[in-house]
Order: sequence, then structure tokens, then C-alpha cells
Amino acid sequence: MTLEDYLARPDAMNLTALSAAVGVSKARLSQIKSSGKWPPHLALKVEAATDGKIDASSISEVVADARASA
Repeated sequence: MTLEDYLARPDAMNLTALSAAVGVSKARLSQIKSSGKWPPHLALKVEAATDGKIDASSISEVVADARASA
């Protein structure tokens, strides 16, 4: 699931709450959302903050590669 898909869900945190949960500014999270380039550590934090609804492997190629080789 993408961040956009997650944010559209009625049970989702809003962008402000999610940015606070992962420890970045709302502006930074918006920037990442727009670019689609997720740093691995933030992808993992987003996965944890959304209880796995957003899979870090689906938004970060580095995480996907690491999990595939593990």
C-alpha cells in the first residue's frame, strides 16, 4: 500500500500524526510522498507506525532487497 492509499483510508492517521509518529516534519513526509524515494529507516518507521498497513518493502527498494536476501 502506498502512503497515498493509506492516507485515504478512514481509519488512517493523518499526515501530521504520521509524521510525528516517525519523527520527521510534515513537510519532509510530504516531500518523500511526492518523490517516492523512501530512505530505508523511514520506510521501516512508517511500517511500524501503521501496524504494517504500509509494508516497508513496498515503498523502499533497499528494504525489499534486504528482506529478499535474508
